[in-house]
Amino acid sequence: MAEKAIKNRYWINPCDCGCDCDDGEEDVYRLTYELPGIKKSDIDLKFTKSSLRLIAKRGDAEYYNEFSFVCDVDTSNVQAVYENGLLNIEVPFNCPNPYKEAKTVKIN
Repeated sequence: MAEKAIKNRYWINPCDCGCDCDDGEEDVYRLTYELPGIKKSDIDLKFTKSSLRLIAKRGDAEYYNEFSFVCDVDTSNVQAVYENGLLNIEVPFNCPNPYKEAKTVKIN
């Protein structure tokens, strides 16, 4: 069976649901994507040491996101759970918080 041609491509961003996405004390970043009506088998989630790529297909539409990180991702320990149209991802890092000792710039 031939794969359907993608006619519509939509950029999606992680959900800003008021939740704390960065704990500051942990070296883990949490992302949530809203993907209602998409089957888990139609989600392609890939990580490199510095980024993620998400492609989710539904019919002739494709939902797409790329996200870059400041620290190297511990790709072997990334966890993703898809339930009720929400994709929750925990991204562990191999470095401490890079802004912990960052210089604060005075704004005039």
